[in-house]
Amino acid sequence: MEQKIKPIISIVVPCYNEEVSLPRFYDEITKVMNESKSLLASHNLLPKNAPFYELIFVNDGSKDKTLEILDSLQSKNDGQKSSTQKECEIGIFSFSRNFGKEAAILAGLQKARGEGVILLDADLQDPPNLIPKMIKIWLDSKREIKVIYARRTTRAGESKIRAALSEAFYKLSNWISEVKIESGVRDFRLMDREVIDALLEMKEYHRFSKAMFAWVGFKRECLEYEYIPHFKESSSWSFWKLFKYAIEGIVSFSTMPLRIAFVIGALISIFAVLYGIYRIVDTIMYGNPVPGYPSLIVVITFIGGIQLMLLGVIGEYIARIYEQVKMRPIYILENRGSVKVAKVADSKENAESALDSDSHCERNAVERGNP
Repeated sequence: MEQKIKPIISIVVPCYNEEVSLPRFYDEITKVMNESKSLLASHNLLPKNAPFYELIFVNDGSKDKTLEILDSLQSKNDGQKSSTQKECEIGIFSFSRNFGKEAAILAGLQKARGEGVILLDADLQDPPNLIPKMIKIWLDSKREIKVIYARRTTRAGESKIRAALSEAFYKLSNWISEVKIESGVRDFRLMDREVIDALLEMKEYHRFSKAMFAWVGFKRECLEYEYIPHFKESSSWSFWKLFKYAIEGIVSFSTMPLRIAFVIGALISIFAVLYGIYRIVDTIMYGNPVPGYPSLIVVITFIGGIQLMLLGVIGEYIARIYEQVKMRPIYILENRGSVKVAKVADSKENAESALDSDSHCERNAVERGNP
């Protein structure tokens, strides 16, 4: 089969119940990428007779009409120009159920073929008009700046409680972890192919992308922006989801909670020994009676609560080991007659298969189950 020219830019878009925002999102991306075309041309990076960018949509088990709208956008894009004149190529990958945003990000990165990969949510909460600036920084640095990420400077639009909890999470995470994450940093970023390859080498089952992006390193630059209202009436991230996400971030990149558990246990033990010595001396020298059951019950209850809490901390780490060794798929792609999975150990292989010479359109058809 004839080798197909790869696009220069890949835009990865995780989607979950985005039927309202997708048409506007597609129009905005088309606009900003048309602006970026001249920039790529000035660096002699526009491929001849082939699309110069691709949109990789990952449908994360949406319950609304997200998938139908994605199909219509793909048909609209394919019908605009011939294959040799198209500027954009659209790939749609749909999960068999909701596996979460982290799985959708991984799937998109594995399928992306571009030398520069942009990660962006579909709800337009992050401004697509930063994309030309990201591409310019990347190209002007001769690709030495390998990560250009977006940071929101304000938390307007969020409740005070949610904003305070978010700030507390970042402070706690940065205190106990060697990987530092700036407050307000978004998933929205441009990453060089070298960064993508490094990320796909990481085999975690439980993934926390913000910390992973920071952990791999590489030279980076920040673009700041203010809050932009998005299309959804309410966020799909409930308090419970945010809480689990915070625990995931803390446990995935720090062993400090285990050390804190040891310190707390040691301090309680020391206190118990000292208090025991004090009671013995007080009874022998002064004849004071030992306090009765109420104080004993309070102490036992307190220590029991501490023990259960610390067991919970240890349990979080053991649970992650348990999930990792089972080697279950991180996600499953829908297929009309069968299923196609991506295992933790196969991340590199999946990334390589996404870069092979097979037709991208044919691969989309197989994985969506189209004839």
